[in-house]
Amino acid sequence: MVSFKRQLTSAVTEHLPVKFSALFFAIVLWVIVRSEEPSEAWIDVHLALTLDSTVTMASQPPAVQALVSGRGRELLKLYSALPQLRRSIGVDDTVFAVHPADVNTSSEADVKVLDVRPHLVRLPLARTAPVTVRPTRANRISP
Repeated sequence: MVSFKRQLTSAVTEHLPVKFSALFFAIVLWVIVRSEEPSEAWIDVHLALTLDSTVTMASQPPAVQALVSGRGRELLKLYSALPQLRRSIGVDDTVFAVHPADVNTSSEADVKVLDVRPHLVRLPLARTAPVTVRPTRANRISP
């Protein structure tokens, strides 16, 4: 019994540097292979909205996400340069549809946008009061 316990202890504790090196290289190899596999991820999309001068945002716009497909290392590039949704917003554009083709990704990342959520974006817009200039004695034009 003592012999078996001693053999087990020596099997676990002998050549520790070699065992740790093998474990390290196995993990590094797994990370490299994992980064080459195709995968999908939901990534936040930055809303780049150009507002008409007659409206403002009453609160934060809703969050938009895109389902992106590509290699793992390509998906990592999107976290530093978020995909964008560019749109010009007028007075009547409180709700608009979003399609995967509307999402622009970084040219450095070789990925494909498969889906977006939500499909309809409702913007919290508020109309701004028109600026009127009342004539006063200081700003009247003399004939």
